[in-house]
Amino acid sequence: MTQSAIRASAGGGSSGATLSPAQLAELRELLEQQRRFRLEQLEQLQTTEAPGELSNGDREITDSLVAGARAALRDVVDALQRMDDGRYGSCRRCGTALDPARLEVLPQVSLCVACQRADEDGDG
Repeated sequence: MTQSAIRASAGGGSSGATLSPAQLAELRELLEQQRRFRLEQLEQLQTTEAPGELSNGDREITDSLVAGARAALRDVVDALQRMDDGRYGSCRRCGTALDPARLEVLPQVSLCVACQRADEDGDG
């Protein structure tokens, strides 16, 4: 199923739509692809971290890339766990159904737009 098919079968991407088993399978595959990518990325970054080979500036960049990849991997693994637990597709804070269009772009997302904004504004 393509991303546009996910949107179409979810009622055009309207907020609060329930995800079908086919949509969940497609989103799981996207998450698995992201998980594999992040694991490969971390492996490559750790391979380039041979002691003494990197300057302080290069080490800071590599450390930042490793931290970002680990955070992204954590989000993906958390999303897969939510799928396994039957909690995927709902905001982890308020419980509102997540917009399928949002999930097709960011399948690892765990917050609705309102809760995400509150987090970013420091209200959450």
